[in-house]
Amino acid sequence: MKKTISFFLNGTIREIQVKAETTVLELLRNSLELNGIKEGCGEGDCGACTVVIGEVREGKVHYKSAAGCLYLAAKLEGKHVITIEGLGDREKLHPIQEAILKAHATQCGFCTPGVSLSILALFLERKNPTREEFRRYLEGNLCRCTGYVSIRKVPEYLEELIVCSEDIRPNYLTETEEKQLNFIQEDIYTDDGIHGFYSPVSEENLLDFLQSHPEFTEGNNIRFLNGGSDVVVGIKKHGQHYRLLLDLSRIETLQKITYDEKSLTLGGGVSLARMIDTVQDIFPEFSDTMLKMCSEQVRSIATVAGNIANASPVADTVPLLMAVDAILTINGGKGLRTIPVRDFFKGYKKLAKQADEWINSITIPLGEYNFIHFEKVSKRREVDISSVNSAIALKVENGIIKTAHVASEMLEEVRNTERQCYRIS
Repeated sequence: MKKTISFFLNGTIREIQVKAETTVLELLRNSLELNGIKEGCGEGDCGACTVVIGEVREGKVHYKSAAGCLYLAAKLEGKHVITIEGLGDREKLHPIQEAILKAHATQCGFCTPGVSLSILALFLERKNPTREEFRRYLEGNLCRCTGYVSIRKVPEYLEELIVCSEDIRPNYLTETEEKQLNFIQEDIYTDDGIHGFYSPVSEENLLDFLQSHPEFTEGNNIRFLNGGSDVVVGIKKHGQHYRLLLDLSRIETLQKITYDEKSLTLGGGVSLARMIDTVQDIFPEFSDTMLKMCSEQVRSIATVAGNIANASPVADTVPLLMAVDAILTINGGKGLRTIPVRDFFKGYKKLAKQADEWINSITIPLGEYNFIHFEKVSKRREVDISSVNSAIALKVENGIIKTAHVASEMLEEVRNTERQCYRIS
């Protein structure tokens, strides 16, 4: 196992040792003195800490914008981090920077690096993005002084500039991608005696590790994570520390999405952003639900399994999964087992799983209901948690409702948490 992490930073390989709870934001600003990234909310809501992360998936390097305040630095093994310092130079602006300038879309500049990198992630992953996709990628970038009208004009100027430029891709990208594709993945394990971090590359390695370290599965000593968006907020804002953080994000078997006419199966590591793009034609109601959750910088790292396992009283995926009879496959020391989503919750932050178990996959039945709908009420339309949410699934035959499932969640105060699922046949 490796005790250091190796990753690419603006095209240059770096090898460092980091503590378990260090975030990308802290690494870049405090250790590497790259101060273009800013700290705003510290909860993934403002976009000031946005970075672009390139990672290998299914034989190709994919790019995403990510909130650096929520992304643990120890998760960077084999990845490519692009910061604002990796765009343009003193001699020539990058086309995105020039378009922002021409659109008068910057004033104080605090938010501009994050805006620039969100746009870069969009164009690296999508050759001809639509205006709606542009809006989606900028949902998580807040700006207090310039105004969003100017920022929305950036694509108009960018279209003109890209015609005159060879490529929107930084010149070091192709060479770095070749190195990433040949990168050999190894398990990462660091432990300073207070906080540890383990990141396996397979479920077999994970099981072996848990069997050889029983001390971590006792009590509240271990916390599984994938994106870690809620976990990191708990660490940084609420002092919720763990003896061991166990990262599942590099396990390839947890990244699969498979489907046929009868069911859709999501690996436990599938992010919300991938869900939106992949299942729109298969299960559009679920895809639409994802679009109502958080921002692209968080959706790109947060997972469906994490939204379930976090056991939040207002997790947006849970009512819909309950309503359509979704099934969880759990893995761990006792092997694989299945459990309906509606039976997985035993109370506030209490789950029907053991300390050494994790969500392997989520299976969603398809074609059983004629009508499926999800509703969410929150204080603002985007980047906000639900005050109340609900889902309904109906099976209708000849105008008659044969089966109805209704699930809802409500949060007034933590002590007044309700999660209910009703079945009427």
